[in-house]
Amino acid sequence: MNLEIQVPGVPEPMPEAPRKGIGRPRKTAPRNPLAPYRRCRCGVCAMCKDNAKWDRIFAKFEVSQYTDIKGVFQSPLKDFR
Repeated sequence: MNLEIQVPGVPEPMPEAPRKGIGRPRKTAPRNPLAPYRRCRCGVCAMCKDNAKWDRIFAKFEVSQYTDIKGVFQSPLKDFR
């Protein structure tokens, strides 16, 4: 016996939709570890905005030519031969 009361102005509850994918493992193919990572470049999403911010920050520290400083860092023990 079902005793539900209909009240005017109050919507009926929505029936619950079946939940898909709960408890099932995701099927993903293993990524090739030697393949380069390709990040999103849409420029709109939060990840692209964050990447652009860090690219601007790290661009300040970029060294254009490494040949000028080659050989600066050497072992102090090289003279003891």
